[in-house]
Amino acid sequence: MSRAYAPVVLVALATAFSLLGDQMLYSVLPTYHAALGLTYIQVGVILSANRWVRFVTNNVAERALHKVNTTVALSLALAAGAGVTALYGVASNFVVFLLGRLLWGLCWSFIRQSGLVTAADASGEESVGVVMGSYNFIARLGSVAGNLAGAVGHDVLGFARTLFIFSGVSLIAVPLGVRSQRLVGDVKTRERQERPAFRGTVGLWICGFAAGCVGSGLVMSTLGLVLRDKVGDSITVVGVVVGVATLNGLLLSARWVADWSAPLWGAISDRIGRRKAALRYFACGAIALFVGSQVERPALVVACVLVFFLCGTATNVTVLAEAVRRGPRVTASYVTASDMGAAAGPLLGWAAPGVGLPSSAVFLVGGLVYAVAAVVARRSLADRGQAEAPAAS
Repeated sequence: MSRAYAPVVLVALATAFSLLGDQMLYSVLPTYHAALGLTYIQVGVILSANRWVRFVTNNVAERALHKVNTTVALSLALAAGAGVTALYGVASNFVVFLLGRLLWGLCWSFIRQSGLVTAADASGEESVGVVMGSYNFIARLGSVAGNLAGAVGHDVLGFARTLFIFSGVSLIAVPLGVRSQRLVGDVKTRERQERPAFRGTVGLWICGFAAGCVGSGLVMSTLGLVLRDKVGDSITVVGVVVGVATLNGLLLSARWVADWSAPLWGAISDRIGRRKAALRYFACGAIALFVGSQVERPALVVACVLVFFLCGTATNVTVLAEAVRRGPRVTASYVTASDMGAAAGPLLGWAAPGVGLPSSAVFLVGGLVYAVAAVVARRSLADRGQAEAPAAS
């Protein structure tokens, strides 16, 4: 990317550093919760509370960033996020963890909205897809590092000590965020105008809900269950026995690695148009899930999951790019719809076996949601070079 995109790189790096403590909880709490005195249901509430609170805080952040100094708001959010990471290390009960997660949800709303708006300001009409893909690629480095380094650090150094280290490292995000905003210009000094939305804004929200529900919630939370039913307790790969838990962990890690392909999918959507790209990505993801629900051979199941993860990355960056180009207000409502889907996905996924359906029904449900999103994307997203139209829902 050219020097014109330096603000995007800096704010994406700040976002990556801010994610370390949050992502560590996802890899450690499921196995370490008993030592912290937490029950299963409390772990579930803790890991989802930051998403539920964002239903409110996303719009709060969008409105606040129109009125206050963006540099100050982003800096405070990044610093507070680092403080929350340290709070996890000294949390002694469920209430403290819960309050920390709620505060992190507020911080993340400001961090993400600032990052997306910065990316929008630095990109043109013909490059918004690749810019958003690059932003996602860099920011997701924090997810990979938080999960892997957090798990290793917990085993070697302990839970609290690793979080304290992460808290200190996360403070690096503050000067990065400040520098990004100085390069792009402060929100009060640049005349940022809300772009009129294309017809079909509600359709954009539906696509966002589908992307969050299936890609971030349903499949990720139930993949281990599906693998156990289809693969058994283990599989043998070139003479090596791989347990299903290890296989699940490898595939979940592959989900974050798949996000590194985001710039490619964003560039394709810039070239062929986001309507056509989203239709193809959603449809391909739906087919992968439908096929994965029917096949029994482990290699084919794994292949279908990997194809779906790539499609999930592609749909996320494409539809997000469409939301970003419509302006900050549409962006905030889109990410709220995506958060709602991510929060609802695990509930929807675990409802199937809860009512006696086979685990393969999880993939069928996910494929159906993606298929609906493909139809909606065809009617709601913009073609390449499509002129602006009056907003309508």
